[in-house]
Amino acid sequence: MDFHKIKNSISIKLLSYVLSIYLLITLLVTVIHISVEYLKAKAQVEEVLLASEKTFSKILAPDLWNLDFEQVEITANSIISLPQIAGIEVKADNNEQVVKAGTLFNNNNEALTFHSFALYSDYNNTSHIGDVKLFANEDFIINSIKPSIYLLIFNAAIKTAAIFFLIFLIFRKLLTKPLSRLASSASQINPNELQKSLITVAKNPNDELGVLQSALNTMINKTAEAFDKLDKINKNLESIVDERTEELQQTVTQLNEQQDRLLCEIETRQKSEQALANSLQELKHAQSQLIEAEKMASLGSLVAGVAHEINTPVGLSLTGISHFQSTVDEVAKLFEAGELEEDDFVRFIQESKELSCTIHNSLQRAADLVKSFKLVAVDQSAEEVRQFDIIQYLKDTMTSLNNKLKQSKVNFEINCDSEVLIINNYPGSWAQVFTNLIQNTLIHAYDHDSTGQVLLKFYTEGEELIFSFTDDGKGMTQESQKKIFDPFYTTNRANGGSGLGMNIIFNIITQKMSGNITVHSELGKGTQFTIKVPIDIRSFKEGD
Repeated sequence: MDFHKIKNSISIKLLSYVLSIYLLITLLVTVIHISVEYLKAKAQVEEVLLASEKTFSKILAPDLWNLDFEQVEITANSIISLPQIAGIEVKADNNEQVVKAGTLFNNNNEALTFHSFALYSDYNNTSHIGDVKLFANEDFIINSIKPSIYLLIFNAAIKTAAIFFLIFLIFRKLLTKPLSRLASSASQINPNELQKSLITVAKNPNDELGVLQSALNTMINKTAEAFDKLDKINKNLESIVDERTEELQQTVTQLNEQQDRLLCEIETRQKSEQALANSLQELKHAQSQLIEAEKMASLGSLVAGVAHEINTPVGLSLTGISHFQSTVDEVAKLFEAGELEEDDFVRFIQESKELSCTIHNSLQRAADLVKSFKLVAVDQSAEEVRQFDIIQYLKDTMTSLNNKLKQSKVNFEINCDSEVLIINNYPGSWAQVFTNLIQNTLIHAYDHDSTGQVLLKFYTEGEELIFSFTDDGKGMTQESQKKIFDPFYTTNRANGGSGLGMNIIFNIITQKMSGNITVHSELGKGTQFTIKVPIDIRSFKEGD
């Protein structure tokens, strides 16, 4: 392994960190040293300005007092000949500039430093005659410390280069080369001869490389021991695998035999299930046929009842027409013979009015019966949703069942808060529900010639229509209440009970009308059926 080709070398990173810190420290020390030299040079300039005040104030004061401005200018020029002074300005006591020489700075901040002092005409400094301002700039100070700055920078560069070279050599000797030899030895370890592949690179076992080498050798020894144990385990596993393989083969043979038997059983059960499915399908078909037959039987009973009801008004109409024809024939004979008297004609008119009124009432009764039958019969054969008055519809249904109702002594009473209750539902299905409930009550709730009272009540709660059908008949047991909606369950099959009437009602209410029906009954106290359905079945189903 080529150690020099390693990316992100730790030794290079460490060397970079050390040199970076050293460079920062060296730079900081150099800047501090230069700042000290700069401040020292600046202090020297300020000392020169103070010394110039002491030297030239006594020379400038007499010349300014004598208004010898030429001599003042000569003195000023001699002052700026000093390298530390860049310019001089002399003003009279009225702040009027008398002499200026060198470089003057309008803003005092533009000068590195300046010094001003007053001029007096006497030695007691009581008579002020003017002011002098001396200016010094940065050029002199920079030029004076340049040699020191160059020397400091050169010294720092030499030290940095020397330290970099020395640290690089030390790192190479103490870290890079030993690590390279250690990595090379580790890469040459033979997994098949671990005991002969121990690393012997580090000379000092107590330094970091020695500790690392010792840890690697320990790992090699443990790995060799683990390989030995693994080899023993593998040999043991091979024998176990051979034994288990033989056992597995025996198990597979047994499983194959069991699978064959299981397949035979599955095939037999599939045939049985298919036979059961066929039987169930036939039973469902038979149930559908029975339900349809029950509906047709109900409709046939309805037709028979209506036919019986129509016979009476039609018979009356036929009798009236026959009598009317006989009367007309008699009047015609009298008229043809010229024997028709006024009393005969008046009697004929009176009888004609009575007969026409009787015939009209009988035919109107027959027409009403036909209308009710037509409405109920058509709705029972059609399954369309429409709006209708359920109170009037119940009355029409009961009219079509009038023949059966007249044969019993049970009184049916309709109760509702309003005379009209409009719903949007299946009218034919409601006719089936009303018919089955009434027939079920007549068959099961009362004995023959027994009197009774049945209350049919309608009311609404929110968006629901609630219809209760309550009789005061025999009632039923708890067992009958649990089974009453089961298909083919009846307690009076001898008197025409098919066991499908209540099942048809249950399916219509729960499946078709998305409602529910409950029954409550006690023996000897009667039975109550409560039906709850949406008032508007179309909106309810669209909302779902």
